[in-house]
Amino acid sequence: ELRKNGMTVGASSVGLATVMALGIFLTVDDSASTMPSAASSGTLLASTSKTARFEENAPPAITTTSSKAALALAADLNSLDARMFGAFWCSHCYDQKQALGYEAMQTIPYIECDREGFNSKRDFCKEKDLPGYPTWEIGGKLFPGERSVDELREMVDEVMSSK
Repeated sequence: ELRKNGMTVGASSVGLATVMALGIFLTVDDSASTMPSAASSGTLLASTSKTARFEENAPPAITTTSSKAALALAADLNSLDARMFGAFWCSHCYDQKQALGYEAMQTIPYIECDREGFNSKRDFCKEKDLPGYPTWEIGGKLFPGERSVDELREMVDEVMSSK
């Protein structure tokens, strides 16, 4: 055992950290190499596949529960074919989802716009010429920026009254 700064570290912990560090270095994609290898064939580690890399770029989990107002809003958003555009790394997108809650966001289409994001729809986002993230599309109109549930409710009511 090693003792440093009042913390006891076992040899097995040091060994595990070393193995994990080596694993990180061994997962480098060398598919451009002319020599076949386990990494380029996808047999070394699952994390070397492109799918696994993109799954790592999924947005963070929504941890809040939807209010009754958020659930009613989600139903109205769906009736207007609304969707939210965002990026997995966008803190405002995450905050927007948290404001609506898990249950509401399960019913609202979320479009990932970052090319390295999980299930990316980058070309579709580029066609929309989005001004930033998050951006809501409600009734065919774009509404950029993070919004409170009350602000979204006002936007939805305005779009519904114009139809």
